[in-house]
Amino acid sequence: MPMKIYFNANNKAHLEALQSCGIKNVMLSHRYSYANIKKFQEFDSVFVVAGTKADPDKYHDWLKANKERYNFATQFDVFYDMNETLKYWKKEKELGIDWTLPVLQGNYLHHLSQLQLPADTYVCLGEIKGKLETEDQMRKLPMNLKYHGLAKGRYIEQRFFESLDTSGWMSAAMSKKTEVWNNNSTLSMFFGEKGRGMVPQLRHWCEVYKENLEKCNIKTEDIINGDYYTLMKVPIAILFMPMCKSYGIYTENFNN
Repeated sequence: MPMKIYFNANNKAHLEALQSCGIKNVMLSHRYSYANIKKFQEFDSVFVVAGTKADPDKYHDWLKANKERYNFATQFDVFYDMNETLKYWKKEKELGIDWTLPVLQGNYLHHLSQLQLPADTYVCLGEIKGKLETEDQMRKLPMNLKYHGLAKGRYIEQRFFESLDTSGWMSAAMSKKTEVWNNNSTLSMFFGEKGRGMVPQLRHWCEVYKENLEKCNIKTEDIINGDYYTLMKVPIAILFMPMCKSYGIYTENFNN
């Protein structure tokens, strides 16, 4: 099944940017979006997580109260801690919250052995320290389960996951930098003061992806001038849209 990409969002600016670009799938953090999830109902699929430093009791109450407002929700989990994460998994089942997705923390295979899940279960891959260790453990996972990569946007090209989420689309507005899709690879592009010497290249890529910019209601001059709300959308138009087209997953992730 073609992979879904969930774009992280938490506030009104994110909501408006993603809607403007025709994004289908969005990921929300309870910690930041507990009060505004109603505003995200126009998206095809809503995936929720507890978020860092969240309160488990508040998260559980919120999951029950808003069940009709999201499509998927992760269990409450603790970064790098399998045992604590397993405790919350068992607690949720005791509370009757039997629809959350398990999150693997620490050693993926060891964690899976504690869960004894049936085939085709949707499982989320959590945090492991180190890129090489993460990739090594991913290679060892059984293929009779479906996986969501939490904050695993760097692995889009591997198409290992049923779905994953990314906050990478926010990079241009925050760091004045983004990647540009270029023949099944990427190159870095800077904006504002950092990118003063790259304006000719930037204009070139705006022309290459003119159709995507128009779909997202982005004007080239606003990019050149470093408009914050414009830069929020730029990675979607010049990275994610062409990438998804290249990988054959565009219609699963975009409306337009």
